[in-house]
Formats: sequence, structure tokens, C-alpha cells
Amino acid sequence: MRKSSLKFSVLLFTSSAILFILLAFLTLPKFLLLDMWLMSKGIYLTANHVQEGLTYLSLKGVNLYGKNSKVVSFDRLDISLIVPYLLLKGVCGDGYLTAKLYPFGKAHLQGKDFRCFEGFYVKSLDLSLNDGIRGTAQLLNLKVKDTKVDELSLVFKGKSFDGRALVSDYTLSGSGSIVLSRKNFLNSQLNVTVSGNGISLIIYGSLDNPTLEFKR
Repeated sequence: MRKSSLKFSVLLFTSSAILFILLAFLTLPKFLLLDMWLMSKGIYLTANHVQEGLTYLSLKGVNLYGKNSKVVSFDRLDISLIVPYLLLKGVCGDGYLTAKLYPFGKAHLQGKDFRCFEGFYVKSLDLSLNDGIRGTAQLLNLKVKDTKVDELSLVFKGKSFDGRALVSDYTLSGSGSIVLSRKNFLNSQLNVTVSGNGISLIIYGSLDNPTLEFKR
């Protein structure tokens, strides 16, 4: 009887929380909600044009900033409530990024030919986020400080991943780990080493301010 009561209480609490979030999204100013949520994650938003409907928010001329600098820009960013997830779609030129955000921190990210991140170009992206990260990412023209990586391909396996990098005429391969931060995704900690031809490329630190080192 106690177990049944506990399960009912948890279900009631979860349902009430989801209902509260749903009502807040439907009734409160959505741009204000988005801005407050991003600020709680250490991300700051500007937009040239805002349009709101009952279940959607559409922004144009969007810029997102982290604690150190601009992170990404969008020609257009659309946010729609499609139960059971929140759909985000950002467009920049001919490229796009999409994110499906589910309750309890689960998410699915996809992208193709997206050139509007500061410091790199997303050739392809297909990632699922839950307890860890699974999927693939291919980044081009990655710039960290004074170093350029022509291509970086990653295969995520939860809390670890395999990587391959093309630097000048050298092909490097290796592996690494990632510690996912649910409170602020940009604070997730990355540590990867790829090597070959007598040189090593090491990338470590938070996603919004990584450190890149070459060793020979």
C-alpha cells in the first residue's frame, strides 16, 4: 500500500510540474521566459524581431552570448511546443540546427551545414543527450585561439568518444571523455587527445572556453 501511495505521489507531482510548465508557456510572455531561462544558464540573448503565438515563439536576427563572447547567431530561431517536447529550430544561411527538448533533461540535437557558430562550422550533427551523449558530430574550420583544425569528427558513446582530426596535412586520431553539465550545457567539461605523425592535439576545458594545445 505504501509503495502504491508513493508511486501515486510521484506521478501526481510530476504531472503537476509538467502542467505548470505547460500553462506557463501558454500564458506568460514567451520571450521573457526564454530570456530568463537562458540567463539562468549563463547565456544572454538579443533579437531584432520577436513574434509570439499561443504555442510558438519566432525570433529574427538572434545572437547568443556566453560569459566570454558571442557563441552563435541565427537568421531565424523558431520555438514551438509539440507535446511531449519543445522544438527549437535555428536557421543561418542554408544551414540549420534543431533541438528537441524533453522533460527531465533528455534532448536530441541535429544540424547540417550550419556556419554561424563563432569559431567553427557544423557540417553535420546528430546527438542524443540523456545520462551522457551519443551520436556523431563533424566540425570544420575549428579555431581555438591561434590554432586551426581543418576537420574534427567525433563519435560519442555516452561519457566517452572517439575523435579524428585533420590539421594541415596531418591526420590525427584518438579518444576522450566529456562530463555533461545539466545546469549549463556550455559548462560541460571536455578532454580529448588525438595524435599521429609524431604530434598530439589536446583539447580540454569547458565547451564555451576550451583550451587547445599542440605537442610534438
